[in-house]
Amino acid sequence: MSKSPIDIYFELHYTGTQTKRVKVAEKRKVNGRYVTVYVYKNKKVTVNKVMTKKIPILPESLPFSRSRSYEDVGTLERRTHTRTGALSSISFPIQSYFPGHKYEFSQTGYENPVTLAKWFEDRQENESRLLIKIPAMKRAIWGNIRSFEWGYEPGTHDIVYTMQIHQERKPKVKTITVK
Repeated sequence: MSKSPIDIYFELHYTGTQTKRVKVAEKRKVNGRYVTVYVYKNKKVTVNKVMTKKIPILPESLPFSRSRSYEDVGTLERRTHTRTGALSSISFPIQSYFPGHKYEFSQTGYENPVTLAKWFEDRQENESRLLIKIPAMKRAIWGNIRSFEWGYEPGTHDIVYTMQIHQERKPKVKTITVK
């Protein structure tokens, strides 16, 4: 069975410290004068890091939902004028399972299903912002996990889960300077 062209990636972006060899300028006294000499030293540097998790088994369906509010206003001639309102965030559920065995139709290599479930549970507890990428659908949204439910399936040792993803957007605010 061939692998599906649709992949779902969850990227966690965070900052961490890392020891790197960095070029540092030092002033040294040479022949009675101070000279700048560049020396390589090991220093702890803050770096942007990315942790990516790919869903091993794809869900059977991936329904996206989004809505917009409308307001009907009456006019003088007994007609209605419709005003469009705010557009809500994208939300979608994912229902699938983390495999307990190495299946040949799995999208990724075998990883312990309990550690995968704990990783997603930690993302929900820590209110982590995730970048969810679905390249085949040309979607990449910043979102968070609103709900995550998982359970153990005794016959296959798989972990069945359901998660609700909700897009995180900054509100559009217009500011006016008051004089």
